[in-house]
Amino acid sequence: MSDPLVSIVVCTYNRGEYLDRCIQSLRRQSYQNIEIIIVDGPSVDETEAVLKKYDRLVIIKQPQLNGISNARNLGIRAAKGDVVAFIDDDAMADENWVLHLAEGYSDQNVAGVGGLVYGPGQTHRQFDNGVINKCGIPDAIRPSDKEIEDDEFPIFMGTNCSFRRSALIEVGGFDPYFRYYHDESELCVRIVKAGRRLMYKRDAYVIHDMAEGHNRKSPYDLNWSEIAKNVIYFTMKDFGDEFRSYTTRPMASSYLWLKQVYLDYKGNRISFSDLGRIEYKIVRGVFSGYLDGLKYNIYKKNKVNFVASIPDNCSLFYSSSQQDGPRLKIAYISQEFVEDCGGGDCFYTRNLARGFAKLGHEVHVIAISERSCPYDYMDGEIYVHKINPKFVDFLGLSDEMSVSKKNIAFSYAAAEKVLELKERFGIQIVEAPLWDAQGFVTALIKPVPVVIRLITPLSKFLEIQGFQITRDFKLANWLEGETVRRATKNIAISRNIGSLIAGHHRIDENTLSYSVLGIDLPNEDKLRRSSSKDAYEILFVGRLERRKGIDTLFRAIPSIIDAEPSARFTIVGRDTNLAPDGGSYKRHLLDTLDKKYHKYITFTGFVPSAALRDHYRDCDLLAAPSLYESFGQIYIEAMAWGKPVIGCKAGGIPEVISNGETGFVIAPDDDHELSDKIIALNDDALRYKMGCAAREFAKSNFKIEKMVDDTFKIYIEILKSQNLNIDILPIGGNKLARDGLV
Repeated sequence: MSDPLVSIVVCTYNRGEYLDRCIQSLRRQSYQNIEIIIVDGPSVDETEAVLKKYDRLVIIKQPQLNGISNARNLGIRAAKGDVVAFIDDDAMADENWVLHLAEGYSDQNVAGVGGLVYGPGQTHRQFDNGVINKCGIPDAIRPSDKEIEDDEFPIFMGTNCSFRRSALIEVGGFDPYFRYYHDESELCVRIVKAGRRLMYKRDAYVIHDMAEGHNRKSPYDLNWSEIAKNVIYFTMKDFGDEFRSYTTRPMASSYLWLKQVYLDYKGNRISFSDLGRIEYKIVRGVFSGYLDGLKYNIYKKNKVNFVASIPDNCSLFYSSSQQDGPRLKIAYISQEFVEDCGGGDCFYTRNLARGFAKLGHEVHVIAISERSCPYDYMDGEIYVHKINPKFVDFLGLSDEMSVSKKNIAFSYAAAEKVLELKERFGIQIVEAPLWDAQGFVTALIKPVPVVIRLITPLSKFLEIQGFQITRDFKLANWLEGETVRRATKNIAISRNIGSLIAGHHRIDENTLSYSVLGIDLPNEDKLRRSSSKDAYEILFVGRLERRKGIDTLFRAIPSIIDAEPSARFTIVGRDTNLAPDGGSYKRHLLDTLDKKYHKYITFTGFVPSAALRDHYRDCDLLAAPSLYESFGQIYIEAMAWGKPVIGCKAGGIPEVISNGETGFVIAPDDDHELSDKIIALNDDALRYKMGCAAREFAKSNFKIEKMVDDTFKIYIEILKSQNLNIDILPIGGNKLARDGLV
């Protein structure tokens, strides 16, 4: 397991001050692929105020106190990680705690990893490589090289333990009988008896205060009846097939506890009256545990899954970053999902996903893994699932059908992941971009409502590139058409793209919804309104291919340089092999341009997002004469930086650029008009005026918040039209299906 998502469960009750310190230690973890789940008692102290200080918390509010095991099971059920870790509210984790725990899971045979527990100030150890015997007596501090005896089992301390979620589900989670004491030890024994391995990592340590609480008012004022009861029940439940568990073992453990209390009395640590009171509670607990153990073994029923058996209405579940209103569980399909996007579908998916997550919605993204194996991680509050395409041969496609085979492979794997996310997390709606028919299989089976975001279709790409229409492209086009025809809803990012696709794929244009894309606007103080350089900086952003209009720009360069020798051209974008001869497009462009103009041009290749923002800030204008754009995100990005833009009267571009106000809209493939407009914009006053207008236009129309709000309204209408519940629900009920528990 590589870099697993680790869900950290903290159960708390009236320890707000301690909880604050605990959460702070978790937020400082060097290992960042985590989620923090707080199961609250319900507390009546300052706990609620403490929780309001933090975002990105998953909070489970219990209506009543119901024992540590039940609380931990609630955490397990809410957890989305492959690994679930537990720490007490009165403990603080070392900054590398989760890192060292996660390292243990590189061994696929390991089902649980735990570590060292220090007392306050790290002056002593509370737990170090501990074991428990069949009498229920733990040996908490042992040398690291000491072997485990035949009647002993490795255990962890509850404030520093973790387990594979699959192992927890397999054995049924924590037994709610153990409301306090031996809860984690009994779980460890069941896991080991199931044939799984536990690993102790001493470097994964926490510092535990052992604060006073309702079960521990002082070192000697403990819940003795509960402790004794659980010790006896532990022996009889987990080793009930052995005769000694009914005879000598309960006697031995009872004797040891009574002896320890007597030694405390002899050492003047407790009074005589305390001795009598404690011994009475121990004896009462022993008899109670023995009777319960007998009942368990006499009336033993089928294996109980304690996680699944929690009543549906036992808790409220929400994220601390949520606001009032319906909260959705959304999955996005996008072949690419990275910080430095190479394609438009990645840009808009990333912005949309982060926008929804920021408002407290649960967001999952399904994307192609760049590794040889699938893996999961957290992008802020977004659950990212990287998958490998699954090549299926049910159509018997030949190797020459490479585009269609590739598209089906990803779409198939994405649909499988959607089914898994629906079962495990209860997602309510899924969205995918039109490009490469990424939502094809999901739209066919439609396990939840499917939304397709309409962007440049394959047919338009082939038309502009001048590619021959092959059998492969025909099938890929059909896959695209079936995707939009079978989708629950299609959202067009511009009026033009809506009309184009409705006509091409024969869908009713009146059924389309519309939502423009949005971006993160830079702060005003980061803008550069005027140039202090001698050069006149013209920026182009886009892949090097004919559709992006780079040929038009290169034909215009000579006349621009001749008129404005200070002009400099920065070309930002990845090279392609789409030149007429099938080679490098960059080489093709330079070959068609007189060499004396080469020195005025800088090719940067693909650049990270931060570098791209620097280019927008430092340029004087954006010239991107694309022959077609379904929307044109680069234009609003440049306008957000206060720069005038030049685009073509093609696709959705005229819906983005206000001609003569925020820039110029020219005829497609017209290098003369492009040259004239670039020359005209070498005027500081005109550029400043247009740049200010462009900035205001972007702020008013193209913010991420507007895109998210428009999309949210569309999602709600879809769910309402299908009579689907859109309210946040108590944990339980049909959510148990996510783990196959019902």
